[in-house]
Amino acid sequence: MLMNIFIKRLKLLGVGCSISSLYIGCILCADDILLLCPSATGLQVMLDKCAETAKYLSLEFNAEKCHCVAVGKRCSGINSMTLCGNSVEWCDAVKFLGVYLQGGRSLKFDINPAKRTFLCCLQFNILKWLEYQ
Repeated sequence: MLMNIFIKRLKLLGVGCSISSLYIGCILCADDILLLCPSATGLQVMLDKCAETAKYLSLEFNAEKCHCVAVGKRCSGINSMTLCGNSVEWCDAVKFLGVYLQGGRSLKFDINPAKRTFLCCLQFNILKWLEYQ
C-alpha cells in the first residue's frame, strides 16, 4: 500500500481537515489525491510534505495537473501555492473522480458532465443492441 504512506505522513503533520477523530485531510483514489485544509498556510505545509514523500518514494507530481480551489468567506486574495518548486494554479473548479468541485463562498458539486457521458454511452449501447435485433 504505497499510497497509504502519503496519508500517514500528512496525518502526522496535524494540519488538514478532520471530522471528530477521523482524518479527511487527504483523500486518495489510485493516483488522484485530494488535499483538504482549512487554511492556505496548512495547505502549503501539506503540499511540501507530499513533495518530500514523493521524492522518498521515487515518484513525481505533475504540477500542471495540480490545482487549488478555495471555499469559504475568505476565499479570495490567497497566496500562490507551490509543489516541488512549481506553481500550483488557483481555479474556480477542479475535476476529481469525474465530479467537478466548484469553489466560492460554498462548495458545490457539478455531476452534469458525468451524467452526459453516462447517457451518451447508454444511447450508444442501446443503438448497438437494436442493431443486432
